[in-house]
Parts: sequence; structure tokens; C-alpha cells
Amino acid sequence: MSAALHLSSLDLDSQVQLLYRLQFLTRFSSHLVQVTGPEGAGKTWLSQRYLEHWADAAHQALLICHSNQTDSQHRHFILQQLAPRAVFNDQDPLQDSIERILGHSPLNALIVVDDAHLLSPVLVAELWALVQQAAQLPGWQVNVVLFSVPGRLNKSLSQVSHGQAGAPLELEISPLAEPEVQTFVEVMVADEPLDAQGRRWYREQAARCLPLPGELIKLEAEGSCDMETQDARRLSPTVMLVALIVLIAAGTAWVFWPASSPESERQALPLDNAVMVPLSDTPATERPVIEDDSQNLPPEVASEGLTVGRSDGQQRVVVPAEVVDAMLDEQSLGGSGEQAVADNQARLQPALPEGAVASQSTQVASPSVPTATTSEASAPDQNASDAKPEAKQAAVHQPASPTIKERGHQLRAVPASHYALQLAAMHSMTAANQFLADYQVANLATVYQTRRSGETWYIVVTGNYPNVAAARRAVQQLPAKVQGVQPWVKSYRQIHQEMDRAN
Repeated sequence: MSAALHLSSLDLDSQVQLLYRLQFLTRFSSHLVQVTGPEGAGKTWLSQRYLEHWADAAHQALLICHSNQTDSQHRHFILQQLAPRAVFNDQDPLQDSIERILGHSPLNALIVVDDAHLLSPVLVAELWALVQQAAQLPGWQVNVVLFSVPGRLNKSLSQVSHGQAGAPLELEISPLAEPEVQTFVEVMVADEPLDAQGRRWYREQAARCLPLPGELIKLEAEGSCDMETQDARRLSPTVMLVALIVLIAAGTAWVFWPASSPESERQALPLDNAVMVPLSDTPATERPVIEDDSQNLPPEVASEGLTVGRSDGQQRVVVPAEVVDAMLDEQSLGGSGEQAVADNQARLQPALPEGAVASQSTQVASPSVPTATTSEASAPDQNASDAKPEAKQAAVHQPASPTIKERGHQLRAVPASHYALQLAAMHSMTAANQFLADYQVANLATVYQTRRSGETWYIVVTGNYPNVAAARRAVQQLPAKVQGVQPWVKSYRQIHQEMDRAN
């Protein structure tokens, strides 16, 4: 399971206190509040978390700003969420459009803007004017919460509020405390197959980086790459087993090597001291006698079928299943498997030749090695030829899973004024598919691709609802396990904009 799924429901004390203060400020009167924090402080997560679980305004709007958007688009996104069925002109100021739509009706609205430092000074002035207008009208309460990096909006806000009685408020996102960092890391790697050394590596790296959620999440990708490199360098159990069998076979052949006679030793000369005599100039009676000593060579070691189905009378080596299991158990704990071989050296005895009487210990072979039978090896060619068309036909009719592009066409067909429920955000398509499988929502949800801060994200969404209220009611209809990830409402207009960023 991806770490993003665990962290989506993690409540840290510093973040809870910030959300509580923000809820208190926006509950009783109209305010413009700026929430600032550096890159990686968790502004996006806090904005969506606050809007979904801490805000109680009747009308809500979430605007995620991008550098390529215009003021008209920003106005359209906000008004479309506050009044889905209303007719308006996105060229008019916000306060004029809202007053024309609602007239003298009561209004309790909340506008949350993520990456608000990308807003133009004109739109910042309109949001401030809307808050000031709501403070003057009876029955109106409008709160605007701007999530931005520090210092980027100070100039615009000071200009629009200059000479007025009220002033925008500012809250800062504090860095995580040391206990919160450790909790964050433990939750992030909860499903990782880590040993004590791997967890120690994460704790050491977390102590060196900035105590910000974004910086800590980067450790997951670095740790995954490091573990993949270690796994690539580590010798696989299969290769070690084959090498062990070859070594044992070579040792057995050396033990049973026939001893050479003194006569042959006298005739064998070192190559460095040998005298090269041309045969053409030497009499036949003085030519050296060449003997065939191929019978003294050790038996050839084959890499396939070392102990299965042999009947050639050669020595064979049987590796018991207990030795193989001991090697695999030691490697799962981070060892190399050599200690398991040394502890079970007594079990690694060369078996007697085929047909000879052997003890019970030498007759036991590994149960994991299958024995091929003659009947299976001599299957008719007719059956093989008949199976090929069936296999080819099955491959043709196997349905292919929809691609990201096909899923994108499905989402773009939904009207931009409708809403969906976002379930999760992953860094890879593999993690997104794993989420669909773990929560059994493959037939309910779909995935689209977007980019944010230079990174690729895969967003899992579900549903097609005409308004925010219907989308929130639909959360109760989801399976209990899916409700546990705390889905939040998202407009299809915003989904379409995020899909455009992936192109």
C-alpha cells in the first residue's frame, strides 16, 4: 500500500492546532486569512483537510491556482462552486456577481485558495472587497483563506487594506516537532519490508532533512531506490544454490579421481621444460608415445537435470530440502546463506552410484525437484498442434485494461459543473492499480494523470454528482473500507484543468 494512503489520515498536533485556530477565526465573522508556509509544509493537504472536515459553511469553493490561468477562469471556478445553476459573467468583479445572483438572500460562504501567491493583484483586491462587503450586509458571512508561500502576498494585501479599519490575518505553518517527524516516518514506511537497518536509515535521514512533510515524503523514493540497488547487488538464492551444487560436484569428482601410476607421472613433463621435436626428422622408433588418458578426466558437470532421471552410473550430489530452506531463511534475515551451508555440512554427502545400496540419509532427495517421466516427454505432436490455435484464440479475446488516455476521455465526457470524490493520490500507476485492487473499487473508480511541482501524480476519483451536497451524501454510500480513506469532493472542472497539466 502506498504511503500517501496512510498519510492522508494522519493528524499531527501542530497541524490540528493550526486547523482549530483557523476554524475559530472563520466561525463567527468575515475574515481574509493568509496561511503561509515554505514549499513542502503541507499547504495543499491542509487546505483540502480544512475544507472537508473543519469548515461548516453552507457554500464552499476550492480554487487550486496554476500559473497559466487567468482572472476570468479563477472567477468562473469560484462562482461555479458557490452557485452551480446561476448565470453570471466571469468578466465582472466577484462581489458584483455574487450580489446579483443572491440579491438580499442570506449568505454563509467559504472560499479556500491553494497556491494563492499565483493570484493576480486584481483578484486579491476583489476577494478583499467581497469580505468587506459581507461585513456590511446583514445575514452575510464570507471567509477567504489563502494558502501561499511567505511574503508573496504581503504587498498586494497591504495595498488593498491600506487606510481601512480591518486588516488581513496571517497564520504560519510551523515545522514538525521531533516526535512528529518520527511518527510521520513510521507511518510512511509502515508497509515497507524493512529490517532494523532499513528503519535506522530512515530515522537518520529524517534527522538530517528539514522537518517538513514534503521533505520527509521524498525519503520514501530515495529509500526505495537504495533498497533496489542493494537487492541488485545481492546474489540471488537460485544462483547461490546452483554454484553450491557445482562446487560439491567438483569436490566429489576430485575425491573419486583415479590415482595416476608412477609410469604416467614419469612420462608427464611440465610444459615449460618440454622439448619440441619435429616429427618429420625423428625416426619412428624415437618418437614420443601419445597415450589417451581421457578416462582419468572427471565427469562432465551439467547445469540441467543434475540429479533427476539419471541412469548413467555417475556420482550425483543430493542437496536436502532442509539445507535449501536454511539458506533461504538466512538470506531473508540479511545473511548470505554461507552459515546455513556450514551448519548443515553433514547433510551434504555425495550419493552413491545409481543402483548401489545407499543409506537412508543418502537416498533422500529434495522434494522440490520434480522428476520427468517418459510418458510426459513423449507427448504426441498432434496435441501440441491442436493447442496452439486455442491459445492464440484465448490471447485474442483477453480484454485489455484501459489506458490512462482512455480513462482521460471518459472523465472529459463528464460536464465540468459536476463533482467527483477523490480517494487517493499516488506517485505511480502501479500504486494506483494496487489501491484499486486493495479496496475493490476497480469498477467504481478511475485514475487520471497530472503534474504538480514538477512531479507526476496519479489521482483516483469516483462518482459523477450534480452538486457538492450530492457528492457528500454519496460518501455514506461507499463501502466502509473506502470511507476510511476519507474521500473529499472535487469538481470536474478542476479535474479537467489538472489533466491538461499532464500534457
